[in-house]
Amino acid sequence: MKESSLSHYNMMNVLSMHALLGAYQPEGYEWTDELCEVLSGNVSFACDYIDRHFKGVNVSRPEGTYMLFADCTNWCTAHGKTIEDVEKACWDVGVAVQDGRMFFGPCHLRMNLASPRSRIEEAFRRMDRYVFNR
Repeated sequence: MKESSLSHYNMMNVLSMHALLGAYQPEGYEWTDELCEVLSGNVSFACDYIDRHFKGVNVSRPEGTYMLFADCTNWCTAHGKTIEDVEKACWDVGVAVQDGRMFFGPCHLRMNLASPRSRIEEAFRRMDRYVFNR
């Protein structure tokens, strides 16, 4: 509990609190349903894309979140790279990812999929072309 509290990831800010309250009011039901469809579609797209294009990167479909946790261990071993190399290569081409080590993934990337589909597709094309399949 102590370690998980240090990141402050589970702390709600004022904007988040009001968005959550609005989403669960009758006026927010339609928006919430559409949001869930978009997020679910983004998760499916990302998992399928990784399976088809990023040999050596393993991912499990997340349940209840839009954060993807990709295990790059096999890819890094096969290409003589570190997770720092992968993270830097992503950032260098405009793809914001997070080092998964703070979430106990020794060679993992954490990706936020809560964006419009066009942004997710562009990010994955960049990772495909410039990071994982140069």
